[in-house]
Amino acid sequence: MDYLNNVERSVKEICNDCCHKGTDKCNYRMCNIGFVEYVAKKSKDNSTYAIPDGENLIPKNDFKYYDEKVIASSIANTCRLCKNCNENHNESCVISLIRRSLEYTKLENKVVYPGNVIMYLAGVSKQKPEFAELIKEEYMRIG
Repeated sequence: MDYLNNVERSVKEICNDCCHKGTDKCNYRMCNIGFVEYVAKKSKDNSTYAIPDGENLIPKNDFKYYDEKVIASSIANTCRLCKNCNENHNESCVISLIRRSLEYTKLENKVVYPGNVIMYLAGVSKQKPEFAELIKEEYMRIG
């Protein structure tokens, strides 16, 4: 199963419902979901696996409402990608950047992904236990 395609479908759904789509306000540099879509497309089109200093490109001031279940499902899919990657974990990899951008829609602080979903969920739980539980449920569902 291609988990990146699942993430892309989710963010396209969010984008299609956004009132800014197709306007001057639609800009991936100001929108977490637009950034996710940009990074996923860049990854596929250019076989890009990492963006050096990419975390500094993630929008930090996007305060639009995003459906918590859709975000949790997308994060769960990125956790599956990390599990299946078998590469050395890297915070600049496109999957980490996608996960981090999704996190910023629901969490106040950065959560480190230590390469293990259980440890990651413990970190999310420190900020928002109900959101960690939702990610866990989605992770188990797509298992």
